[in-house]
Amino acid sequence: MSESENNEEVTPTMKQMEEYDTLVYTYLEQAQKLFGNKTEYIFEGVSYNNSTPKVILADSYFLTGEKAYIIELNGNAVNDRKDGIFQLSHEVVHLLSPVEQDEEKGDLVNYLEEGMACYFSKVITEKETADLEYCELQFEKHEKYKKAYELLVSLLEIDNDALKKLRSVTEVISQIKPEDFETAGLKVDKELVNALLSKF
Repeated sequence: MSESENNEEVTPTMKQMEEYDTLVYTYLEQAQKLFGNKTEYIFEGVSYNNSTPKVILADSYFLTGEKAYIIELNGNAVNDRKDGIFQLSHEVVHLLSPVEQDEEKGDLVNYLEEGMACYFSKVITEKETADLEYCELQFEKHEKYKKAYELLVSLLEIDNDALKKLRSVTEVISQIKPEDFETAGLKVDKELVNALLSKF
């Protein structure tokens, strides 16, 4: 029997998916250093879809109350490493305090969280790919993401540790309220606070 029959051939696509399975933990650790610790939940890995990348609730355990989340990347990521890194690093930020997107409960993502995701994806993508224009071009295609990024940068210019301070008051990013800024000792213009906390 030949060696190729003994061992399953590793395709470039499989290799890329394996890299993402490892990088997700590296990026999550880096995101926590920037923005504070993640909440408690079960992470069940990275999968792929034919639509937009997202973090989704995969399971909810009645007896323990634990929730399980996965990252779904657009399938293009397996053939385009740069886009994959951009997608993965963005979605990792949503793993800091994932919630089921429920309009009635008010748990929809806000501009603050999307700004964090855009900021982090820019830092990681530029570091990993040395392409300093890619993220800017992506933001230009989507006005809301560009706005979220710019709002987040405005906050970090006031206090580089603003996110850690805010999340020490309210851990779940989508649940941060205007009064949390004052409690956290942040002196931020009311207009910027309202813009950051408006639903995305």
